[in-house]
Amino acid sequence: GQSKPGTSSDVQSQHDTPLEKSDSISYANLLDKPPETNDILGLVKDISALWNELGSELCVPLNDRNTLRNDRTLSDNDRLEYVLNSWIGNETKEVKWKVIVDALKVLKRKDLVRQVIMYLEKPETYRKYISMHDFFPCPI
Repeated sequence: GQSKPGTSSDVQSQHDTPLEKSDSISYANLLDKPPETNDILGLVKDISALWNELGSELCVPLNDRNTLRNDRTLSDNDRLEYVLNSWIGNETKEVKWKVIVDALKVLKRKDLVRQVIMYLEKPETYRKYISMHDFFPCPI
C-alpha cells in the first residue's frame, strides 16, 4: 500500500513517520530502533524451523544453540523465542531492527524483510494483528 502524507493517525509520535523510499534518513532511524521480542516473533514466526540459522546470524553462542537443539521438550517456536530473547538481552550486541533485516537477507527471506519494513511503517496495525494471533509460548 502507498502512504500519503496527512492520512496517518493524529496520535502518532514524531518518530513514527511513514517510510518514504526517498527519505533514507527516516528509514535509517527506524532500522536503528531496538526491537521487542514479541514484535519480531510476530513477523518471523513462519521461519521457526530456521531458528538455528537465525541464531547464528545474531551471534547467539553455539553452545546455547546446541543446548536448545538437544532439548526435545522445546518446539522450534520455543527455540526461536529463546534465540531472540538471548540476542535482545545481550548488552554487548547491537540490538536494532537493522540486524534482524540483515539476518533475514542472509537467510534469503526478502518476503520477511518487506514485512519488517511494513511493520516499521505502521507498528500498531501489526501489533493488533499479532495480538489476535497469540502463538507465543510462555516466556522462558
